[in-house]
Amino acid sequence: MLALAATASASSILIHHVEVPHARPIGESRAASRLVDPDWPATSPFAPADLRPLDASPDPLFYLLPRFVQHVDDAARRSLQRYYTALFATAEADAPILDLCSSWTSHFPENLAPERRVVAVGMNPLELGKNPSATEWRVQNLNDDPTLPYEDDSFAFVTCALSIDYMTKPLALLAEVARVLRPGGVCALSFSNRMFPTKAVAHWVDRRKSAAAVLSEDRGPSDNYHVWAVGAYLHFAGGFGPPACADVTIGARTDPMFVVQAVVDK
Repeated sequence: MLALAATASASSILIHHVEVPHARPIGESRAASRLVDPDWPATSPFAPADLRPLDASPDPLFYLLPRFVQHVDDAARRSLQRYYTALFATAEADAPILDLCSSWTSHFPENLAPERRVVAVGMNPLELGKNPSATEWRVQNLNDDPTLPYEDDSFAFVTCALSIDYMTKPLALLAEVARVLRPGGVCALSFSNRMFPTKAVAHWVDRRKSAAAVLSEDRGPSDNYHVWAVGAYLHFAGGFGPPACADVTIGARTDPMFVVQAVVDK
C-alpha cells in the first residue's frame, strides 16, 4: 500500500513524507491514481525496441548547441519549483542534491542554502555553466554510460526534470540512483507532455506499439500511461519502495506537470 493520504488542506497531499502543495487529490487525478496499488507484471515489461528513440544519431551531436529556452510554460515551472521547495524542506538545509539531465536551470527554489552541494549532470557545458543552483557540474551522456561517478549514499535527493522520457537505459540508471541515495533519500522524476519526439524513447511517443502499454492495460490519455511507465521504471530498477505520483498541474489551460517519486529502500 502506498503512503498516500489527504491532508487537512484540499490543495495538498502527503506522498511518502512529503506534503506536496497545490497537488490534485489522488482520487481526482486519473494519472496519479495509476500508481495506487498497481498490479506490476512479474518482470520488466519494456522490450529493447520500446527504449529506442526514432533518431538514433549520437546524443552529443543533438545537444551540441546550447538551448537557453524553457521547455514548459510558466505555470508548470512554478508548480515544479513549489514541489521542490516542499521536497527539500524534508531534510536538513545542507542535504546534497544530484540533478540528472540538467541544463541552465534546475527549477529549484532560489533560496537554497549556500553550503548545500548541488551537482548538475547534463549534456551541454555551456548550459550547465549557467545553472545558478549548481555548485558543481559534469558532462555525461547517461544513455551511453548510466554509471554515476559518486560514492554510495552520497545524496539526499536525486532529481530529473523533463528528461526521463529520453533515457534508453532507465532501469540501469535508476539502479545507480538508488545506490548513490542515502537511506531514506528520495528520487523525483518530473515530466509533462512536451518533448523532442525524435529523441524520446519509442514507447513514450507511441504506446500503441509497446508491449509495456499493453500490459499496463492503459487505454486512456498518454499522461496516465507515462505515470505508470515511470513508476514501472522505479519498481523494476530495484532499491526503492513503492513509487507514487503527485499531479501538480495547475490548470486545464497550462502544461501538465507530474512528479513520480520513490524513497530508497536500504
